[in-house]
Amino acid sequence: MCVRYTLHKSDAALAAVAKAIGQMYRRPAWLVDRYNIRISEVAPVFARQGTETTLAPMMFGLVPSFQRGNPKKKLLHNARSETVTTLPSFREAVQRRRCLIPANGFYESVTQGKYSRPFVLMLKDEEPFAIAGIWEPGLDESLPPSFSMMTTHPNDLVATIHDRMPVVLTPPDMLRWLGDQPLSETAIQELCRAIPSDRVMFREVNRYGNKPRAEGPQCLAPPDEPEPELELGI
Repeated sequence: MCVRYTLHKSDAALAAVAKAIGQMYRRPAWLVDRYNIRISEVAPVFARQGTETTLAPMMFGLVPSFQRGNPKKKLLHNARSETVTTLPSFREAVQRRRCLIPANGFYESVTQGKYSRPFVLMLKDEEPFAIAGIWEPGLDESLPPSFSMMTTHPNDLVATIHDRMPVVLTPPDMLRWLGDQPLSETAIQELCRAIPSDRVMFREVNRYGNKPRAEGPQCLAPPDEPEPELELGI
């Protein structure tokens, strides 16, 4: 369950995604580098509406259309690729509103005793990437457009930390995912396969990032003190 990710090298990530989908990239005035994007926070997302692809600020945590007027609406941060075409909250969005979420890495945690030990997972050489997403339009100024990350079964490396992982898209698949035209179930499942283990690396980071509203380079810093070695099965 991915609830935090990083876009701390935002220009590099957004420019790479824009190039992959054949777009020009100009840094928007509202963009800021982020080390710890969480549910309910606004982040940049590439989405297509009609013939245009735009880079828009959207809220992390999809609000289905039938929940927009609910004062106690739940923000849906992850959509499982195995069930996305059948659940009412996601089935229209996955066919009509697929988006790309630029990222430099995502966080997963291992619980050990009373502590949650966070790890950041990145592509090797810190190559920027996009996470496959789906989105819903906003309602008014009180409810912006919102998005959810697609998740899938983990590759062998990520499985040593967690039983799910975001769908990481590299340039050849970004344009195939982005769009507002229906995809077959076969195409969705093909695009939502886990990225191979040999493309991914991870390392433990500071528990500072677990704190509410934590932000800044310390989120990616090494742990303050050496931690006991974990049996990760590597």
